[in-house]
Amino acid sequence: MSELDLRALVLLLGAIGVMTSVVLLHLWRQNRALLPAAAWWGVGPTIIFVGTVLLALRGAIGAPVSIVLGNSCIIGGAIAMYMGSRRFWGEPLPRWPWIWLGLTAAVLFVFSVVWPNYPLRLTIVPGLMAVVQLAHLRLVWRHDHRSFASQFLLAWVAFSALALAVRSATAHLERPDADLFTPTLLHNVYLASYAFSLLGEGIGLVLLAQQRLQEHIRELATHDSLTGAMTRAAWWKAALHEVLRQRRQGTPLTVLMLDLDHFKRINDTHGHPMGDRVLRDFADRVRRTLRATDRFGRYGGEEFIVLLPDTGAQAGCALAERVRAQALQEGLPAYTVSIGVTELLPNDEPADPERALEGAIARADAALYQAKAQGRDRVVQAQAPAQPCAAAASQTGSGSAWATA
Repeated sequence: MSELDLRALVLLLGAIGVMTSVVLLHLWRQNRALLPAAAWWGVGPTIIFVGTVLLALRGAIGAPVSIVLGNSCIIGGAIAMYMGSRRFWGEPLPRWPWIWLGLTAAVLFVFSVVWPNYPLRLTIVPGLMAVVQLAHLRLVWRHDHRSFASQFLLAWVAFSALALAVRSATAHLERPDADLFTPTLLHNVYLASYAFSLLGEGIGLVLLAQQRLQEHIRELATHDSLTGAMTRAAWWKAALHEVLRQRRQGTPLTVLMLDLDHFKRINDTHGHPMGDRVLRDFADRVRRTLRATDRFGRYGGEEFIVLLPDTGAQAGCALAERVRAQALQEGLPAYTVSIGVTELLPNDEPADPERALEGAIARADAALYQAKAQGRDRVVQAQAPAQPCAAAASQTGSGSAWATA
């Protein structure tokens, strides 16, 4: 392969990265709060492209710029993509890659200007990039190795790390007076492999960004944007699934209806923004109390609903009391909550699971209004063949008002 062909291949490597960079930066501009990682992912290939242009201009520009700065840009671009993935999964950004980059630039200066040695440079640059790629591989695997996007990215990062490690290990086979554009079969295979791995890695990052966007869209479709609780329709679907499972396994279910007391007064006195803060605070209080399997939804306005799988009324009352008794967040107006509790047994009538769930909601709602009528800021259990809430109240040691409607 001629010298011109090798320069064209190196430039192709950079151009491939720029294509994915444009896509990733566009995703970042459209979704900055959701995808801050895409900025790192987009900048990385662009820096690599700058580095490849500098390498391709070797002979036209001096070694400190072409070799030192060019290789530093390529390593820095790989580090930026790794940093983007750390940002994507909410991990802190370490300093060690940048320290390594500075030390590498100093070493490259020595072996390109002071004591030119191409095999040593070829050992250092792919070797350090292989270390960065292995760190990237470990990061992705630790957070997600099951989704298609992550598996696609893992495959290409692993391929890139392998190609870089092999090239670093075989660098001693090159002549000391050779350079990047000396035509050898091994070097041509390495450049082509890295070009394709860069393309694959860029596509994998785009797939990860799209996966995050799709998850966000599904979240918006099934969860209330203000409180993060499930929408009424999504809660009903999830709750009905639990009722069907309950009837197969013979386990109890408990339904809680929760309503903030005098919420209109909060809006009228403190304004709707403060009312929104109260709703978010209350939703956080509930989530801190629930298990991962519990279903928490916003039923409407300041009214919420919870379904507790594999839970009887007595345990449901105790949980409701923990929600009611949690400390208020500093800076919010004082507010209280009234809660109605009912148990749905596997053999409850009617046989139709939808009507049985509707009946349980109606009973919990009636118990909620009993709590309102009895003075608010209390938990009331609907009539059910279970122990009364008063028994659970005595177990919690709480001084709240408990009753059976």
